[in-house]
Amino acid sequence: MGDLLPESSTLQADATAEILPGNMVAVVLDESGAFRELRGMLDAHGSIGVIKLYLGKTETAAGEEVFLLGQLNPPLVFAVPMASLLAMHRIVGRVCEGPQSEDPSKTGRIDILNTQLDLMSPFLCESEPAAPVGPDWRPVDLDALIRGTTQTLEQANA
Repeated sequence: MGDLLPESSTLQADATAEILPGNMVAVVLDESGAFRELRGMLDAHGSIGVIKLYLGKTETAAGEEVFLLGQLNPPLVFAVPMASLLAMHRIVGRVCEGPQSEDPSKTGRIDILNTQLDLMSPFLCESEPAAPVGPDWRPVDLDALIRGTTQTLEQANA
């Protein structure tokens, strides 16, 4: 996400919050769908996880509803159909920020960020808030993890 979000930052996503154009979102793409070529770069437990800028909802010429998702570096816009999404949750906070760039020219970085954001502006849609996609999706089976941890602790205490 360019200088908007330092690389390796830890973010908090809300699986229940509605999503508005301009919000940052955590997106999990189906590895077998149209974005399967990204798998080699972004594999996350059999799915593809990325952080993007939600630009809105629109339709393709064929009438398929798609979400427009932007990235800043390099500036690109992805049209993502619902069938390719396992989850899309709004980012609501930063838990831990990654290391800042060593670029001595903060003004230069801000100018680049402003240019990148401006390049997204033609794609911002005036669309209704979107409901989160896959509100129950988690990167791991939390119930199984809790059961396994509980069993391990019980065995250790026996």
